[in-house]
Amino acid sequence: FRKVDRQEATACLDAQGGLDKLHLAFYTDEDSGGDKVWDNWRLEGPSFVWHFRGYPHVHVWVNIADDPSVALNA
Repeated sequence: FRKVDRQEATACLDAQGGLDKLHLAFYTDEDSGGDKVWDNWRLEGPSFVWHFRGYPHVHVWVNIADDPSVALNA
């Protein structure tokens, strides 16, 4: 990512308590392929969401804000 984007994302995270305020969830109910590899996970905090689905192809959805009142759609 560009330096300016990294700086903005870091500032948003810091404004909401930093990495210590993030939580990681794995979703085992959608074990695509039956290989016991977690295909879906989500890193979430007060104003941060990073959703990853890795099967059958990669989908990533990211939302970073400096205010937790920003509405999410996922």
